[in-house]
Amino acid sequence: MVINLGIKRRSKKLLDRINESRTTQLFILTSLLQAILVIALEVRVYRRNEDTSRSVIVYGRRISSSAACLEPSLLRLNNIIEENVIFIIFQIFQMWLCFNAIYNQNTIQIITIAAANFFCASFGIIQMLEVQKWYKDFGKTCQIPLEIDFNPSFSSLDIPLVVVLMIFGFIMAFLSWKLYRQFGWNIYKKIGGDIQKQAMFRTYLIYVMLLKLDLFFILGLALEACTVFKINLRVKPTSIKHIRYLPKPFYLFHIAVSGLIFLNQIIGYRSVKKEMKLGIIYVCVFWVVIIIDFGILLYYSIGSVKDSWYFFIIFLIVGIIMTLLSLIWSVFVYKNFGQGLQDHLDQKNKESSANNNNLLLVSNEKRWSIED
Repeated sequence: MVINLGIKRRSKKLLDRINESRTTQLFILTSLLQAILVIALEVRVYRRNEDTSRSVIVYGRRISSSAACLEPSLLRLNNIIEENVIFIIFQIFQMWLCFNAIYNQNTIQIITIAAANFFCASFGIIQMLEVQKWYKDFGKTCQIPLEIDFNPSFSSLDIPLVVVLMIFGFIMAFLSWKLYRQFGWNIYKKIGGDIQKQAMFRTYLIYVMLLKLDLFFILGLALEACTVFKINLRVKPTSIKHIRYLPKPFYLFHIAVSGLIFLNQIIGYRSVKKEMKLGIIYVCVFWVVIIIDFGILLYYSIGSVKDSWYFFIIFLIVGIIMTLLSLIWSVFVYKNFGQGLQDHLDQKNKESSANNNNLLLVSNEKRWSIED
C-alpha cells in the first residue's frame, strides 16, 4: 500500500512537472522523438556492419588457407559493432536523463543534455570515418591483396544519422536555454536570494548529476571492460586474439571493483542527501580505487597503434575524467555539510509535503461527500 502510494505520488509529480509549461512538454516530446528516430537510424547502421561481419566470415571460409590474416579486420569490425550497441544504449540513457531532469528541475542536468546531443553528432561522424578506414585497411595484413564487396551506403545510412542528431542538438539547446531560465526562477523561490546558499545548491546539483552520468560512463564502462578483456596467463600475447588481455590478479581486481560501483553510487547519493560525512569519505576513497582500476585498463588497452581500439581508449579516458570530477565534487559537497543547506531544503520539502497532504484530504472529503 505504501509502495503504491509512493509510485502514485511520484507519477503525479512527474506529470505535473511535464505539464508545468509548454517548454517542458516540448522538451519531453522532443526527447522521445529523438530516441525513437536516432535508435532506428543507428539500428540500420548496426545491421550493415553486422551483415558485413558475416560476409567477412564467409569470405574467410572460402580462402581457408590464409583466413587467419583476416582476424585483425574482423576484430576491428566487431569493435565498431559494439560501438553501435553502446550508442543505442546511450540514447535510452539520455532519454531517461531528460525525464529525470524535468522531474527534479535540475538546471545543470539540462545544460549537460544539450551538450551531449552535439557530442553524439560528433560520434556519428567518427563512426562513419571508422568504417571508411576499416574498408581501406581490409586485408592489409594478408600476404596477397584481398578485396571484399562492400557498399557502406554512407549517404543513406550514416549521413542521415548525423543530420538528425545535429537538428535535435539545436532544438534541445534552444529548449534547454528556455528551461534554464524557467527552472532558475524555481530554484530562486526554493533557495532564496542568499548567494552562498545558491552556490552550495549548484554544487549539490552538479554532484547529483555526476552520479547519474556515472551510471553510464563508469558502471557501463566497467561492465563493458569485463567483456572486452580476458584473463590471460601468458607472459606475452601470442596472437591477434590476445591483444586486449589482463593478468589474472588485475582482472579479478577489476571484477571486484565493478561489483562495488553501483553500491558506491547509492552510498554517494544517500550521503549527500543526509549529509553523512563518513559515507562521503568512503565514496572518495572508492573513486581513487576506480581511477587506479581504469588506469590499469588503459595501460593494457594501448597496444600497437594499428591494433588499438580507439573508441574504447577514449571511453576509458572519459571514464577516468568523470571519476576524477566525481571525486572533486565529493570533496566540495563534503565541505558544504553543516552550512544550513540541507536544513533549508528539508524545510521546503516539509512545506511542499504538507500542501500535498492538504490537497489529498480535500480530494478525499469531496469524494466521500459524493458517495454519501
